[in-house]
Amino acid sequence: MSTLVVTVVATAVAWLVVLALFLVAIRRRWLARFRAGFLISMLIAMMGVALMSGSVVGAWGYEAARQILRQDLLIELQDVSGIVQNQITQDLGAISTGLRDFGASIVPLLERQAAPTVLQDRLHAVQGFNRRFLQIELFDREGRPLVRSDAAQREEPTRVAVAFSLDGKPYVSDAYHSKIYNRQVILLTVPLRQTTGPVIGVVGAWFDIQSELIDLVKAVRFNQSGYAVIVDGEGQIVAHHDERRINENVLQYPAVQKARESRQAGALTALNAQGVPRLFAYRPMPNPATMAQQPWILLTEINADEQIAPLLKLRRELAIGMAFVLLGGLLIGQQLSRSIQRPLHTLGDFAARVGSGDLTGRVSLGGRDVAGQLAGSLNQMASGLAERDHVKEVFGRYIATQVSDKILTSQPNLGGEARNVSILFSDIRNFTGMSEEMTPAQVVTFLNDYFSEMVDAVFEQGGMLDKFLGDGLMAVFGAFGDVSDHPRRAVLAALRMKALLAKINGERAMTAKPPIAIGIGIHTDEVIVGNIGSRKRLEFTVVGDGVNTSSRLQTLNKEFGTTILISETTFAAVKGEFECRQMPEASLRGKTRELKFYEVVSVRAAAAV
Repeated sequence: MSTLVVTVVATAVAWLVVLALFLVAIRRRWLARFRAGFLISMLIAMMGVALMSGSVVGAWGYEAARQILRQDLLIELQDVSGIVQNQITQDLGAISTGLRDFGASIVPLLERQAAPTVLQDRLHAVQGFNRRFLQIELFDREGRPLVRSDAAQREEPTRVAVAFSLDGKPYVSDAYHSKIYNRQVILLTVPLRQTTGPVIGVVGAWFDIQSELIDLVKAVRFNQSGYAVIVDGEGQIVAHHDERRINENVLQYPAVQKARESRQAGALTALNAQGVPRLFAYRPMPNPATMAQQPWILLTEINADEQIAPLLKLRRELAIGMAFVLLGGLLIGQQLSRSIQRPLHTLGDFAARVGSGDLTGRVSLGGRDVAGQLAGSLNQMASGLAERDHVKEVFGRYIATQVSDKILTSQPNLGGEARNVSILFSDIRNFTGMSEEMTPAQVVTFLNDYFSEMVDAVFEQGGMLDKFLGDGLMAVFGAFGDVSDHPRRAVLAALRMKALLAKINGERAMTAKPPIAIGIGIHTDEVIVGNIGSRKRLEFTVVGDGVNTSSRLQTLNKEFGTTILISETTFAAVKGEFECRQMPEASLRGKTRELKFYEVVSVRAAAAV
């Protein structure tokens, strides 16, 4: 365990002990036996606040600085990874292009069945252009070797590579350790194709990728002791500044395992091969192989103390600042206790009366200091509590804030009145499956963001939000009888919700999240609008068969793959303003007759003008 962790744990335990003792002393009034007990309590409290604030701010600043330094290291590692990746990509691209050009030049020789020595001379000449070409070899259309550039050595090709290119596609093998060359090599194969004919062979080149990677990592340094290491998909070191460690398997390193699992950059502290605690930073990089499963990993390990070296000065400054904060806290605590102690009993008596439920009295305490302002605040609080009790008694029965004016001007009673309204139900498709992949906190955040957009669409058209139904909502248009075009408003709100959903999905796409789909059902019918419930708890809502019809209509979107469906009664009121498509008649659950309904496509061009 590191010294920093031990210090943090010890400090946390000490603060918990001190806090527990202080709370016990306050609750049991141990200091009340002293005449200056209040002063002592205030000083201890101010000292505790100062020390705790300084400790929290210091720890936060220290950890934030560490994170910034670590992030800088990851950014630097990312830059190096980009350089290595670009270099490999450019080299492999250049080699593939060169092999294709070379293949095109020897196709006529193969067609004329030129002598092997002529072909070998060509291969040997091409090999001389790049010192990292270990061997170049030709294969016929059956995949059998014809001739190679280096007659003294032979590296058996993979059958997959040759077969892949015989199908007419270039292939790059994964890096593997060559026993002949004692190097990590890759095999690049390119098909040999006649100008207007089929593939007649394959040209393959063994490329010494390890030498190139070693040259790249030797030029890289992180801090003073850090160096770069490249690990292949099997966990073997491909490039290291210490060539004695090349081909060593480090698959057991936590950093390597983490990079393979997460496929993301990161950093952690762990023991290296020598058992020394080191800071490991890692970043996956693309495997150059054509069919590779595991990425390569760019890895660096540095002395953890080097990373926090710039923070030592910051730590000293934080200690000095904490001492000044502590001293200031003591002085402020002394003065504050003297200022509060005198009017404390007056304020305490008044608070006791308020606590017992007496909201009619007021406290009279002059002055413009904290005690005077507190007295004024307590008076305002008493007035506010009295007003709040009245408002709470009235509005505690309701959840629909849109009816506040009506409630304040009339006495809420059970019952309601028949009214023709348009009811809108919306629901998120497959929300149960989505929520299984999110934490409860993420589900709440998602629903809050989603409903914020959807409810605004309802309010824009003067609709009343009736209730939330899990991941869905119910809204009513025309509930107060003040609008006659409530079907039109309901459909406009639905189209607006659909547009806002596109914006939400666009934002989710930027964070690689899958899109969401919703279903909306709208039905216009006569229902009962009013206060439903008991005399102690009311809900301003709508009741009637039209509510069930709208809810069932919303569920039909799943069956037909649509977003907005409206009933026949709603369609009759809005058919001149919106482009709609009649759907096949269907039976709703609980209904005996077939229902005609329509999909809303868009606003008619003439209506939009």
